[in-house]
Amino acid sequence: MLKKEHYCLLFIILGSVGLNFLNSPLTEIFSDDKEIFKYAGLVIYKGGVPYRDFFDHKPPLIYFFYSLNWYISPWFTWLLDTFLILLATLLFYWLCRKNKLSWPWFLPIIFNLLIRYSLVSFGNGLTREYTTAFLLIFFCVMQGNARYKYFILGLLTGLTCWMQQDALITLAPFFIYSVFSREGGGSSRPGKRFLSVTAGFLTITLPLIFYFVSHQSLTYLWKDAFLFNLNAPGKYVNIYEKIKSVKHAIHESEFEMAFYTSLILGITALFLKIRKQGLLYVALSGIVLSFAGEYISGRLSSGNAFIYYLLPLAATIPILVYVVFVGSPVSFLQDKTAQLTLYLILSSTIFLGTIRYASGFRFSSNNKNTYSEIPEVEYLDTQSLNDYQLFVFDDSNLIYLYNKNKILAPSTWIYHYFWNWSPDWDKENRILHTIIQNLQTHKTRFILDCSEARNDMKNKTAYTEWQQFLQNNYSVIIKDTLNRKLWGIQ
Repeated sequence: MLKKEHYCLLFIILGSVGLNFLNSPLTEIFSDDKEIFKYAGLVIYKGGVPYRDFFDHKPPLIYFFYSLNWYISPWFTWLLDTFLILLATLLFYWLCRKNKLSWPWFLPIIFNLLIRYSLVSFGNGLTREYTTAFLLIFFCVMQGNARYKYFILGLLTGLTCWMQQDALITLAPFFIYSVFSREGGGSSRPGKRFLSVTAGFLTITLPLIFYFVSHQSLTYLWKDAFLFNLNAPGKYVNIYEKIKSVKHAIHESEFEMAFYTSLILGITALFLKIRKQGLLYVALSGIVLSFAGEYISGRLSSGNAFIYYLLPLAATIPILVYVVFVGSPVSFLQDKTAQLTLYLILSSTIFLGTIRYASGFRFSSNNKNTYSEIPEVEYLDTQSLNDYQLFVFDDSNLIYLYNKNKILAPSTWIYHYFWNWSPDWDKENRILHTIIQNLQTHKTRFILDCSEARNDMKNKTAYTEWQQFLQNNYSVIIKDTLNRKLWGIQ
């Protein structure tokens, strides 16, 4: 007969996997980022190298994850995603039980509801989702007594660094607390801890560096994945506007109840002489730094397309509540009924929203539903396409056509929204000239051009030159109602 704690484990495992199944390949949520990552995996699968053979500015770890979709199975990233979130969930449950929280399964379930919430999550296999799982695992290991604790923390720091760099900002207070704080590091010396963390970090880093060195591509990695992000194109947004955008995004995402309840609990705990006061400061810092992506880029002001910047809250909200409940000397916060009431307040909105989303669950492919009736795609489906014979311009969503046909693009520049973000991007049209030269070199048969339909290129000289190139070298095959055009070579 199953014991009570075994029922809790079974409930947590089934709940976590069930929520993740809402985003399986059978019902995948379409995202242009995922299509770019899939394409990056395809390039690696065909012998290419990230940054040298296609441009993107994410760290490279996500590309290697997606390459295994091509080597092993389209389900690989879903399985990896499910494993990481389940691992984080079980470790957090273990931590809550170890510290005798009244409802040890509730915070792990809240983590799952937040990270899978349909208004914030664009499905599985995205960088911030992975780094959010890494953050919660980091916290659980930090609070435990594993033999190789600091080595594991180094591994998680390395995985975070090479997955999504701004996630290091959210991780930083936890890292500093665990490695350099006497309260967080126990009896071992900070120097010894730091050496162990460094060893773990290098275990992840050195194979990646060796890969790029062996392919004479380390310079591409440095320029595209690091230097580019220090001065990425886009309009300047001041800190006040960024905070307003964060507030609006929290409202739009329906995270308000969970965020403000946890924040009020954390601030209130500052006045209660909580045990491990340093850990409370760390947890509060973590929830404030959860918006690091917005602090750096200011992208939330452009709308809900970047609302996934809120995903780190899926880890930092439960962590803050955990720290308050475990360390509070106030009897009210230790009361079983009081904790349950606060858990229900935290989770009510996202629980109801998850039910709403699950009620519309369907086994269908969003990719097919979105693009099956586009006349350009229907025409291309009748063609036999090889590498370099198709180029999509100014709509990263249609990068999916490269993946669908398992072909490489004729140019390394597959992502073109930089021209939409800033008039200063490629002011001398050097990148545009490179694209045109690549198309001419490969004698690309088809170009699916969306620049006229979107009408958002800030550099009008580049737009005029691009249209002139098309008219001189290609003929219109199909023009749809949205003004997208499929051009065929003359």
